[in-house]
Amino acid sequence: MSEAHHKALQPHALVPERSDANEAVPRKTGRTRSFSGWWLGLIVVVELLVLFAVAELVAAWFLPPGHHYRYPQMLIEPNARRTYYHRPNQQAFTIDKPFVTNALGFRDEREVPAEKGAEFRILALGDSVTVGLGVAAEETYARQLEALLGRSIAPLRVINAAVTCYSTWQEVDVLKETASAVRPDVVTLAFYWNDLYPKPEVIAPLADVHTVVAQDAAQQYMRLFKRSRALSFLRERWASLSNSLWPTFDWAHRNVIYKGESNPYLERAYEDVRASLEEFAALGREGFVPVLLLLPMPLQVQQAEEPARHMQERIETIAARAGLRVLDLLPALRRAYAQHRDLYIAWDYEHFTPRGHRVVAEALQRYLVDQRLVPAVQKAQQLASNDKSHHSFRSDMLAASRFAHPPAARRIRLRR
Repeated sequence: MSEAHHKALQPHALVPERSDANEAVPRKTGRTRSFSGWWLGLIVVVELLVLFAVAELVAAWFLPPGHHYRYPQMLIEPNARRTYYHRPNQQAFTIDKPFVTNALGFRDEREVPAEKGAEFRILALGDSVTVGLGVAAEETYARQLEALLGRSIAPLRVINAAVTCYSTWQEVDVLKETASAVRPDVVTLAFYWNDLYPKPEVIAPLADVHTVVAQDAAQQYMRLFKRSRALSFLRERWASLSNSLWPTFDWAHRNVIYKGESNPYLERAYEDVRASLEEFAALGREGFVPVLLLLPMPLQVQQAEEPARHMQERIETIAARAGLRVLDLLPALRRAYAQHRDLYIAWDYEHFTPRGHRVVAEALQRYLVDQRLVPAVQKAQQLASNDKSHHSFRSDMLAASRFAHPPAARRIRLRR
């Protein structure tokens, strides 16, 4: 082996020798590396913003708009009997729609006159669905019912006495507290699946309103993200995935109700509802007609196949034993949903749109008229009877006039 070949196999022969020029190149300092890191971070942020803007533009073609909250949102105050209550005479918002209450805390810019006179009054009890979360006051089913019935009944007033997040026992207590001032002729109480939580053993007023205000202020920043279509879509997908993998208590509780299953917690809730509905029926004997409205779960309305009705059947049994009239709104809402799927507020899917409220109002109007619970039927029958008597009287008069007057005189009389 030659010497040249032997040197070529030496390890140092594979490593290039350092030149003076390489030694003269300065090494990167910490400040230089920090600057490079900030620059790289800025590039990533800009790329994410561009990606988000593109996603929003694409989402605008396919997805409904997000929610734009205006403040203050609906205000509450402590209440010793029901934990909290709507603050009277407030001017606030529900999402982006005005939320105004009168002196009684009802969602109505009109005061209820102390003198009832001949006015026919319907009092609507319920939770945020009846209150009309996210819709204007005139779009709620209470006010739409007033407009529908007002075509044939005058004077008429439908009063929205619902309170956000109230349960059945709280709604009945509102009735006990305000019935003497309102003096309703018909009272509707809307039942929803989230009424099936047990009544607290100890009723204590809301501890600190300032805490609630502070929490609402903190939520303002989170609600900014709800303006985005893309983020709302991702949030909805994540909620669906996470509940299927790690179900929350509320999600699991609703499934138990829908499937007609049972557990001690749910049985306590049904027992509390039974007691409240019996009290509701008993109050009705004091001079008004109580009507129970069964609001279905959105799942029952939206699914293609015929849904299970375990909750409705059980509540109907309780109501029948208490002697209550019941209107199940599931059939009307399913028919309307089959025509157009705009019954629920987008990205919420629990509360009605104006059209959803319209469906409820029309179903309730038909029920009240068919059951003769409003004077519209009586008035229509009276008008028909009067009209029939009038035509009979006129026919008799015309028949008699043939013999009492000559033809020319009859023509003059008929022209008059």
